[in-house]
Amino acid sequence: MEKIIEKPKAVRKSLKDEGILFEATNTMDILSNVSGGIHRKTALAGDLDLLLTVDIKKLMPNWRGTVFLYGLGLYGGDPSKNVGDIQGVSNIAAPDTWKLFEAWYQHNLFERFSFLAGLYDITSEFDVIVSASTLFLNSSFGTGAELGAGGRNNLSTFPATSLGIRTQAILTDSLMVRAVVADGVPGDPNDARGTHVRLRKDDGLFGSMELAYYKYSTADLTQTKEKTVEELPRRLTFRRIGRSAPLVYEAKVALGFWGYTTSVDQLNKVNSSGKPVTQDGTFGIYGLAEYDVFHEKDDNDQGLTLFGRAGMADLNVNRIAQYYGGGFIYKGLIPERTIDRTAIGLAAAVNSHEYKQSQRRAGRTVESTEITLELTHSIFVNQNLVIQPDFQYVINPGTVPGRNNALVLGMRLEVNLNN
Repeated sequence: MEKIIEKPKAVRKSLKDEGILFEATNTMDILSNVSGGIHRKTALAGDLDLLLTVDIKKLMPNWRGTVFLYGLGLYGGDPSKNVGDIQGVSNIAAPDTWKLFEAWYQHNLFERFSFLAGLYDITSEFDVIVSASTLFLNSSFGTGAELGAGGRNNLSTFPATSLGIRTQAILTDSLMVRAVVADGVPGDPNDARGTHVRLRKDDGLFGSMELAYYKYSTADLTQTKEKTVEELPRRLTFRRIGRSAPLVYEAKVALGFWGYTTSVDQLNKVNSSGKPVTQDGTFGIYGLAEYDVFHEKDDNDQGLTLFGRAGMADLNVNRIAQYYGGGFIYKGLIPERTIDRTAIGLAAAVNSHEYKQSQRRAGRTVESTEITLELTHSIFVNQNLVIQPDFQYVINPGTVPGRNNALVLGMRLEVNLNN
């Protein structure tokens, strides 16, 4: 029996030494809408992540490249169907399916430049607040609501990606600029299941550029050099393996611009036939910041992080024209629980004036803003299991007048299947 157990471990170690890393993580959100919203029900959303990374440098020392494959197994329901919100109380909820989510090659040049091409999750590097996106369950803390809902089939991110090319340049030790161009319509808008790679002329293109400033402490630099991917927190890395964006830093400030060339319908203008007037493209801008404001004296890795984000989108075609979010995260708040994280965040999605006008013209009214408050606490049981109780209070769910504020209770279970 001992030989049967030891043999797979030896194989995994050998593959890792050769630059081949396989990871599997199963995440489940069990969320119950206990008050307000639409239905008093409980829903489970599940996400099985299968990742294969090949570090070509270890196979070919003179070739600095990475190959990355990422498969998704999605199952369960969508808790937001019970809540009726527009921001999404679970950031892993999606239609049941198996799909290839990402498949790309990244090449590094002169330690200052890199480019990446293939099926690509744009929000793995753009519009990322690492401290928030790896902890909160609500989707708006991962990608701003106004950006995530843009385009004809949303952004190239979970759960559907498109072909893209990303470049990044390290201008100074602290300043980076990155840009991406991708197919403007990820997947198939008429079929959410499976992997669809379709390049059609009327898809147009999505483009974004982000300028990011990072501040590093001495401890950050040490961690960046010494910590391997496996030693960093699971949610921090399992969707970011092989990329060039920093994982460990003391502060980050970023400004991003984005736009689509895709033809889209205006919300509040119709032609003589009563059909929506179309316009060529749409655009938006966002700014974000996160900062480690306090470190505990005996452990620099514990302490308080603040974060905030604001974004604006073209109000003529985007329902959500503004988004504001922020909060704080404390690592090691409870004595002797040095890895656990406690967080409180607020996310506000604001309807555009044109959307509200279009609803009035159709004989309906809407509230201006949906606001979600989230309180969550991540309990690191061991390397294989994280349990995360979660509380969300949604004000004006879906911005529907008369819909009562929703109270959502539940938890996230994250199981590392590698050991």
